[in-house]
Amino acid sequence: MKKWLTALAALAMVLVLAGCGHFVPIMPGTDPTAGDAPEQDIASPEQEEAFQEQPLMTFVGWDDLAVTYYDDTPVALSVRASGQTFASPVFDRASIIAACDALRSMTVTGRAGEAAPDQDQTVYTLTMADGDTYSVGFSNGALDMYAGSYTVSGGEALWDIPFPCYDEGFDMFDLYFDGNIRAFADNYAADTPISVGRRSNGGATLTSKDPAVVDQAFSLLANARISRVEESPDQNIDLTQTTDYVFTLSDGTYYTFSFAGPCLAVTANADYGTVYYWLDGIDDLPGMTILPESTIPVFGGGALTALRDDIATAQLAAYNELNGITVIGVFVDYTINGQTGYLTLSGDTAAMFVQRVCAINASAETVEPSGEQITISVTLSDGSGPILYFTGDSIQQMVGLNYPCDSAAMNDLRNVILTLSQDENNVGALTGESTG
Repeated sequence: MKKWLTALAALAMVLVLAGCGHFVPIMPGTDPTAGDAPEQDIASPEQEEAFQEQPLMTFVGWDDLAVTYYDDTPVALSVRASGQTFASPVFDRASIIAACDALRSMTVTGRAGEAAPDQDQTVYTLTMADGDTYSVGFSNGALDMYAGSYTVSGGEALWDIPFPCYDEGFDMFDLYFDGNIRAFADNYAADTPISVGRRSNGGATLTSKDPAVVDQAFSLLANARISRVEESPDQNIDLTQTTDYVFTLSDGTYYTFSFAGPCLAVTANADYGTVYYWLDGIDDLPGMTILPESTIPVFGGGALTALRDDIATAQLAAYNELNGITVIGVFVDYTINGQTGYLTLSGDTAAMFVQRVCAINASAETVEPSGEQITISVTLSDGSGPILYFTGDSIQQMVGLNYPCDSAAMNDLRNVILTLSQDENNVGALTGESTG
């Protein structure tokens, strides 16, 4: 009797399930019906969940950036245009804030289908000081995410931000995002540099005061066209081969433009690092003659006798005995006992330091240079002043020629430098100096 009751209960359960919907077999390979498979229920468009509009920064998970970018502003904004293999950065705060404002004002309004392939996207990337990045891609004005493409509204200002390589308005000097370098280029005709120098691999700086040579070097740089950003500099260029071009103004201010291999090397932001640009139109720059072949490449004041005259002039200025010409500043770049640093001296401290330096005597003999290096640049109120290069206990004047100095005086000088380095007022960048 119990077996019959159990069988009837099972049959009733089957009938109930059959009445409630399509019967789906539990065991694989079984067919619940002999006829066609049952139709599937398909939801109508009206039954699909409606897309909820929301701010783009919320949609992509950037709510933290949306509330912090004015105070914790990204250090760089870069773009990789559709179809291009490199990203081009800008470093000015106005462009970065404009991009953040534009992204914050965008609203994601709906689905637009499949996301475009990576090569068809324009990708914007914000880089923070700690190296973290925020990237977002667009194609044909739509936001591309891994889950698909989405329509957006607002934020049109993002498309108007100019970038080097992609916008013709940028020249080489704009790449530094430095007002002083921009002014140097714009004021070139009115404040023409008095000299141009070239330094290879950190060696001697060969300098020419010939106006034609200065104009040639500047024109090549000013007319260069920015081609692209090198994405893999450590693989595609020789970073050990460096060339610096140094333009010096009449007041002693100088601007340095550095190349690594064939690429212009620019560090506009230390946190972001150096960017390497390929330039068109500078093929003649490496081969231009800085000094005529008949002259001897020299440092600073020329031959040893001329250097002594320059030092004597600086010494008189340091003691206020030179018709009102005074020492207005000294820049010291040094390595002493393995300690590397630099000093910026002014006022009485600068005058005292020049007095100590000028007391060092150098003989007319020549020696092989050996030891750590100290470079001292003296600026007088008339814009003149010697630049002194010491290696160990010798002073380097001509390329390949070093003159021995008094060892005791050199030890005294090194002690003075280390003492001055303990005062934070003496440590800092040289006013007016800009390097690339």
